[in-house]
Amino acid sequence: IIWCRYKNSPFSYFSSKGKSPHVEDGSIFFGVSVFSYTELEDATQNFDPSLELGNGGFGAVYYGKLQDGREVAVKRLYEHSYKRVQQFVNEIRILTRLRHPNLVVLYGCTSRQSHELLLVYEYISNGTVADHLHGKQANSSLLTWPLRMNIAIETARALVYLHASEIIHRDVKTCNILLDQNFSAKVADFGLSRLLPNDVTHVSTAPQGTPG
Repeated sequence: IIWCRYKNSPFSYFSSKGKSPHVEDGSIFFGVSVFSYTELEDATQNFDPSLELGNGGFGAVYYGKLQDGREVAVKRLYEHSYKRVQQFVNEIRILTRLRHPNLVVLYGCTSRQSHELLLVYEYISNGTVADHLHGKQANSSLLTWPLRMNIAIETARALVYLHASEIIHRDVKTCNILLDQNFSAKVADFGLSRLLPNDVTHVSTAPQGTPG
């Protein structure tokens, strides 16, 4: 029983360097960079509350600047539990296999053995669709109907790409759609996404996460 549970756990991805090309080796994990906790702590000024970009059911996101000058968004997961490790690994596995102009780019993560689980993304400067519809940035004259339609179309293109890649997002909502300086959409937050098996014709699933 213990062997079966171990085999199917997220930690099984780390069981042997010789068995998987994606195993964490101190600098690369699933093809992305591994950052030290200290480096990201410095980048976010010790997770300064004034640099918080937003928060949700799974963690808070902070603005940061790496030593190489790159502006980043650092997601800090709330707890280091079995479930959080599953979501942490799931998001990394999915984002490292995707390339699309309307999907957020993952730069890297901390080690799974780090003090905290942190994910590092490209910084998208213009907030979320939710911010522009309901938040402090809400301005109907700025977010024109043609612009809203374009955001919807770009989001749909991202979802079509995901479905063609056999991935269901399951948590699409306005706070998970980021906007860059040109109001181009970037779909984010893949912790609850689901990879479809290759050997089935039908899959039953449901929306996840908080209502939105």
